[in-house]
Amino acid sequence: MTFSNRFAVFIIAAAVSLGGHASQFQELFQLAQANDPSYIAAQHTLNSKLEIIPQANSAFMPEISGSVNENQSLNAGANVHTYGVKIALPLRLDAFYSLKVAEKMAAGSRINFEKTHQNLIFSVIDRYVAVIKQQHQMSSSLAEVTAVEQRLKQTQQQVDLGISSIIELQDVKANFQQLQVNLLQVQQDLSLARANLENLTNQTLPPKLPALASSFNAASLVAIDSLENWFELALNNNLDIAHNKLAVQQAYHNYQVKDVGLYPKASISMSQNYSSSTGTTQYLAVGVTGTFFDGGLNQSQTNEAKEAWYASQQQGQALLKTTQQEIRRWHQALDTSRQQIQALAQLNKAVQASLDGKNTEYTLGLRDISDILDAEKLVFSAQRNWDNARLDLVLNQLRLKRASGLLNDSDLMQLDQWFN
Repeated sequence: MTFSNRFAVFIIAAAVSLGGHASQFQELFQLAQANDPSYIAAQHTLNSKLEIIPQANSAFMPEISGSVNENQSLNAGANVHTYGVKIALPLRLDAFYSLKVAEKMAAGSRINFEKTHQNLIFSVIDRYVAVIKQQHQMSSSLAEVTAVEQRLKQTQQQVDLGISSIIELQDVKANFQQLQVNLLQVQQDLSLARANLENLTNQTLPPKLPALASSFNAASLVAIDSLENWFELALNNNLDIAHNKLAVQQAYHNYQVKDVGLYPKASISMSQNYSSSTGTTQYLAVGVTGTFFDGGLNQSQTNEAKEAWYASQQQGQALLKTTQQEIRRWHQALDTSRQQIQALAQLNKAVQASLDGKNTEYTLGLRDISDILDAEKLVFSAQRNWDNARLDLVLNQLRLKRASGLLNDSDLMQLDQWFN
């Protein structure tokens, strides 16, 4: 069995063993959720960050404490034992603003996790598409090897009959050997692309993944809105922008915390104590404490917090410009992909017609074998580029949705319909 035939058998066997699999993207994402260490770490980090809420609430809760003392007399005096219980409720204005800070921090942590979730969705899709591209490359390379192998047999027969030169035969052999070398690299690239996806899911992939359905075209996508509409969507949904809005509010509340740092702090407490020598006593206490002078520490901390608040506002403006640039980039890329698919479809027809014409001229002796080999390469290259352009169209729409903050699990369901 020849080198190319062995690869052909592998591809055919893989396709037969795969069978139908209508929810591959959803299943791969679920595997990634369960096995990707970075995603699992993000979940634990979120749970950790959310604990700041009960910690901040504790500043408003009463504190209950108790004490027990046993005094043993070392002379003739009586032993004395005492115990007491105290309930204290602090009254602090800075605790109120600290709770506001904690709420914004917790909300920001949820947004950070949602961004991790979106990134994992796109990572699964991106790595899956990378495998499909390499599968296309493998299929195309195998077909090209088969075509040149047949051309080699024909040329050998023509040399034996004396109607072709040995130089033409050597040209075909050189092309055939080069394609076999290239095929080894394609095999390696496919293996690496598969490993990249398997590392994310921690599970072995089937021999061949379902590719984009032949019926898919640009019309299958949602109609492209205007650039201004995408800007508006990003303003309302982009996770980085949403996180910055919370960061601005958090910085403001932190400034408030520092600003009231020198305000008096009050507390109310009630205690009951028992002593074997004096009996039971009860106390109700109201206390007020404050700092008259701290060397300018609080004023400096307040100024620092205010500047941090101003800085977060400007960071939001910079982030908005960056996001708009990202939206503009992928909006243009999506439109370009649509045009490329149409142009490549016409190119496929043109190079195939060119190959047919050159084959006719070769039969009439007007072309040499090198012209035919070059024309065949153009045919296979144009087909690969068209296949990849369709995949890029899908990716570019998802990139646009991710930049707008709209990428979610429903996109996996849509992809399962397209890649089937």
